[in-house]
Amino acid sequence: MIKKYVLVAAAAGLLLAPAGAFAKMGSGQMSAKSKDIDVEFFGSQKMYPHFMKDVNFNDDAGDGILGDENGMMGNNAVRSETRIGWKGTGENWSFLTTLEADVTMNKNNGDRGEGDVTYAPGYKGASGSSFGLEKLDFRYDFGFVELSTGWNGRFLDINSGGLLYGDDHPFFGATGKVGSMSFEALILMVQDDITKDAVGAIDADDLDWRVYSLRGAFDLDGFTLAPIYAFSNNQDQEAQTHYLGLEGYGKVGMFTPRFEVIYATGDMDKDTSKGIMDDYDIEAWAVYGSVEFDLGKALNPYIGFSWLSGDDDGDDDDIEAFNGITNIARYTPTFGMENALIYRSVPSLGSVVYSNNFNMLGGQQGYGGIANTSKGDAPGMLMLGMGSKGQINEKLSYKAQLMYFELDDTGALEDFYGRSIDDEMGYEFDLQLTYVFNNHFSIGNVISIFDPGDAIKDLRGDDYDDTAFLDVIEMTWKF
Repeated sequence: MIKKYVLVAAAAGLLLAPAGAFAKMGSGQMSAKSKDIDVEFFGSQKMYPHFMKDVNFNDDAGDGILGDENGMMGNNAVRSETRIGWKGTGENWSFLTTLEADVTMNKNNGDRGEGDVTYAPGYKGASGSSFGLEKLDFRYDFGFVELSTGWNGRFLDINSGGLLYGDDHPFFGATGKVGSMSFEALILMVQDDITKDAVGAIDADDLDWRVYSLRGAFDLDGFTLAPIYAFSNNQDQEAQTHYLGLEGYGKVGMFTPRFEVIYATGDMDKDTSKGIMDDYDIEAWAVYGSVEFDLGKALNPYIGFSWLSGDDDGDDDDIEAFNGITNIARYTPTFGMENALIYRSVPSLGSVVYSNNFNMLGGQQGYGGIANTSKGDAPGMLMLGMGSKGQINEKLSYKAQLMYFELDDTGALEDFYGRSIDDEMGYEFDLQLTYVFNNHFSIGNVISIFDPGDAIKDLRGDDYDDTAFLDVIEMTWKF
């Protein structure tokens, strides 16, 4: 173990040593080391000023709001993500822990003020609840298998379209290699709640949600094929769903193809408190494909699509809408862009943070999604997209893309709303420019423009036809 004196000495050295002393250590390196563990200290600060107009698509109803990890934002809000962490490595074991505050900047957040009014009306005492343990990952390597636990990012299909799962839910994991196949098995504790009914009886599993997954990966000369299986036991929605899929990605000459195919099958029973029907049969599909073309450092064009099946009849016993466990399209390598409009929670679109779908549209409770928010009668989605990315010079990079969105099937949605709904959701154009000053600071800008289609007018009203505009400045410090 590291004795506390080592850490105290390291902290004192950081405060008292001259700047030149740290330059000799190398850029961004700072560690405390003993006989059996090496600890590295790291951190980052992201400041994202937002400027938005008509993100509700209705100029007569204000500029609207959108949501991210820091909560809902409007007008010219500033999102701040602060992280401080430690990584430790020893013989056969390691750990990672990260503290994070992700907030919309204001006086109370700056002073961590969420307690009682103390000094003056409107002032809240500091509680510290805006800063907490965001990520945790402890591992032990037995040689043939490595065990891990905590709540860190885990992914099943982030290398392609991210349609099935990616998040930092609490987990137990095991990774290893058998012959030419590497594997990862996960147990995810998505929800674990205890509830009490009207007469005081306690139910310890009524709201639980567990996911059990196994992902293999075969390396075929630089191209990876990954079979995927996941079982979602979502007792909160009385749904048991099996996901079977295949993901592929890698470089083939000047091309980088990526694809995934996911099939969902299972059942969801009646829950009278939610007013849904008995014995739903789940059968749904999700497909993604893209190709990037390496034409040089400055020009890497790409094309691709995503498709999620939608439900065609809100009155039958079949659920054909694809509800992933979560959707992590925001961080996928081809169309992913953190501050693009589509990857936020936009009420008028029925979208949710990280995702690129409209699964919050509909009325019947579904069997998945972030915070269990997807609908069983969701209309699904077809996305067709194209773009390009590259390095203009050593410091300046760009990414520009255009995506067209269409609802896959509006049948069940029309049953819920009681009116005809067009399938065209609209177009989104995204442009990101990033200038890297050094290893520790960069500044960028993301512009997103969403031109709504007739589906949004049919869903929200004839006045919801204005183009949404979002401009986000990206300032990032890291060490």
